[in-house]
Amino acid sequence: MSNRPASPRSLLRRSAAVLATAAVAASVALGGAVPAQAASATLTANPTTVTAGGATLLTAQGFTPSDTLSFDLDGAPLATSPLVGSTETANANGDYDGDAWMPDSLSVGTHTISVTDASGSAVASTTITVVPRPTASVTPASQALSGYLATGVTATFSGFTPGDTVSFGISDATSGTQLSTTAVADANGQATLSYVPTSGSAYAQVGTYHLIAATGDLSIVSEEVSFEVTADPAPNSGTTPIAAPANTPVAPAATPVKRAATFTG
Repeated sequence: MSNRPASPRSLLRRSAAVLATAAVAASVALGGAVPAQAASATLTANPTTVTAGGATLLTAQGFTPSDTLSFDLDGAPLATSPLVGSTETANANGDYDGDAWMPDSLSVGTHTISVTDASGSAVASTTITVVPRPTASVTPASQALSGYLATGVTATFSGFTPGDTVSFGISDATSGTQLSTTAVADANGQATLSYVPTSGSAYAQVGTYHLIAATGDLSIVSEEVSFEVTADPAPNSGTTPIAAPANTPVAPAATPVKRAATFTG
């Protein structure tokens, strides 16, 4: 459930796509022929409603078989993860399916995703709606390790659609994993996680941990909430220092020796 970083893309392909679109428009105005490929290329997103940090499945169709495709979000390069293979390439039918992860900083509102072939002669686009991320809270926010191992934490995520099946994930500074626990959002759109770590596991140590929730298709991803686990206080040794009685007389200061001291033996 972690976010996937976007891979860099060349802006030259985007420029070529814009120029190709302008050329097609001019060709239509002059009565010229429009390439069938440009007219048939399509792009769809499923689902069309996501959050920042969420994912949508992009399906591109009508491209040249084996052609390399480039995707962008509002004009900025957008990396996708192909369902088949390892490259953003149209299959033998000219189609492509890949998951696209939205940037964490993506604003709420309508956004445009486009796909372009290698030559820039085929361009297709679709729109998505970005909604606010569900909010999150956790109790307790800080506790000693012994209490954490005994009772864990409870996290509440608000803002899902009632009836959504919600999955959860936990992470620290170096790793993360999806938990086996799921919950169904209630009538108020809330999903609750009660998490007690397994003693000795990676997330059962002193440290800071982060919880997150998402729908099964990962299109709606909550805000992250953190909690801290601290070391237990050192045990009391059981030895109590003995204080001197309040009225204990204080010994007088030593008197300096006025003559040389003589030692015999």
